[in-house]
Amino acid sequence: MGSASAGAQEAAGKKIGIAAREITNDYNRDIIAGAEKVLKAAGAEVIVTDGGADPRKHNENIESLINSGVSGIIVQLGDAQQLAPVVTKATAASIPVVTTSVGSKTEGALADVGGDDALMSAMMSRALLSSIDYQGDVYVFWVPGAPLLETRKRILQAVAADYPKVRLHEVPTEHSAARVQTQMEDILTANPEAGSIAAVWGAYDLLVSGAVEAVRRNERNEIKIASIDGDKVGFQMLLDEDSPFVATVVQDVPRIGSVAAEILLKGMAGETSFPSTSFTDAWLATHANGVAAAEKRWGPGVWDEMSIPREDVEGRWPQDGELLVVHPILP
Repeated sequence: MGSASAGAQEAAGKKIGIAAREITNDYNRDIIAGAEKVLKAAGAEVIVTDGGADPRKHNENIESLINSGVSGIIVQLGDAQQLAPVVTKATAASIPVVTTSVGSKTEGALADVGGDDALMSAMMSRALLSSIDYQGDVYVFWVPGAPLLETRKRILQAVAADYPKVRLHEVPTEHSAARVQTQMEDILTANPEAGSIAAVWGAYDLLVSGAVEAVRRNERNEIKIASIDGDKVGFQMLLDEDSPFVATVVQDVPRIGSVAAEILLKGMAGETSFPSTSFTDAWLATHANGVAAAEKRWGPGVWDEMSIPREDVEGRWPQDGELLVVHPILP
């Protein structure tokens, strides 16, 4: 019998914890949903915790799961160094741990599963800089200290370094679209002339939605905006009429959760050898391939879910762009 099947048998009737640093957007929710589907199919009872974007609370939740006697834990988001002590506690208690979207393997964990953030940032940054012909002032919104977002910003900086006419302006912020909207309003007020701002780079869709709202309210749609995730809010921004939002890199987010759950089940069956990091598919969505990109991520029912008629989108944006799915190949 394969280890996955043995793990499923091992999980039947057991409690498994999913500790999320925060549950604020489609990305967070769909990782949980992807994992829950696999774990519940194996007969496990799933307990979900929400750290409310507080790393300390996140660690406390993981400790509570350990103390409650769960048989395995999936950790969503966090810093590998900050997570290491609680993951070590779990492994000392013979509780296997898999992390998702941490960006690197945490000491003691079986593996980390996520999108390839360096690759996705290169794709998005290339699309955004191309849209402004590699020149102008680009405002960069990210949350300092968030490992994935720091990686995404670092890749942007590396790409932009080859283009001396691109000037990056860092705008540190919080996990709050409202805060970003206020910051963007201030930037627009300080730069009232058309052309004074070429683009806005956002670390993820929901975060940069505040900047999109500010740009539209101020009728500055010449400013190009892009980000990462392919949330429904991202597609709503991308496919809206006269949208300044030109691209998002879409992740197969549910697969992050399901792969993590599959690894955890194998770990519960005694398997210990896994790639340190596993990655899921990604693809760039633009105005020109937005219909195919949205349906690949969300299915054909996405138009009803977003209250956007598909034919309106096709009339607004000719769908003549290619959809290319990328996936890192590991040896």
